[in-house]
Amino acid sequence: MVIGRFMEIDAPLHRPVATAQVASRVGVSIVADRRTTAAALAELLSSDPELQLLGTSDASSGKTLLEDRDLRVLIVNLSLTDERGVPEGIRFIRYAKHVRPDVGILSLKRQVDEHQLRAALDAGADACCLAVTPGARLRKAIKVVADGATWLDPEVAHALFHSETRDAFDQPLPVPHLSPREQQILRLLVEGYSNEEIAQHLQCAYPTVRTHLAHLYRKLDVDDRVSAAVYALRHGLT
Repeated sequence: MVIGRFMEIDAPLHRPVATAQVASRVGVSIVADRRTTAAALAELLSSDPELQLLGTSDASSGKTLLEDRDLRVLIVNLSLTDERGVPEGIRFIRYAKHVRPDVGILSLKRQVDEHQLRAALDAGADACCLAVTPGARLRKAIKVVADGATWLDPEVAHALFHSETRDAFDQPLPVPHLSPREQQILRLLVEGYSNEEIAQHLQCAYPTVRTHLAHLYRKLDVDDRVSAAVYALRHGLT
């Protein structure tokens, strides 16, 4: 199922959207290299009252979207490398995560490419979806990322964790000992729970969850939620 209805637009691709601030809505911006893709995504967002489109742009002026303090999720639909092999999309994702670490980044790809998917995650993407992802699933992914969790489409997860061409990073490594509570939290993290949802599910304080996550990251030798989830799935810790 293709996202939304692709349609041509004559207006410039970069267009801030003036809307009233509604605290309960998730502020989303789109950076895409095709106007039809940006238009389809904008239409998809407009159909959900919980999502608020803040603006759309191409890569040349996408950095301006990061200045909006209401921004919570940035959808990036750029070619990760152009015809000259320049990593435009990867460079933009890395820049966006550097200047706005509080913003979740959803990388939207037109096809499954294991190496490009890994590159997007390594650059800082919090989620990877395909352009043919059903609209309802994409909207859910946006909300999950807005809550601070991670998301991988099933097709993406399969490509990443069942590849026939694995590099040295994928080779079996000694698995650290995790306490029962750490195992519970890691399992919930992989399932896409936010820190607040983990605290509610385990009936513990929010700071306690953050402390356990810090211990998890140190034991797994990772720096963030995505890397922890990838490690857990690769090593069968869930």
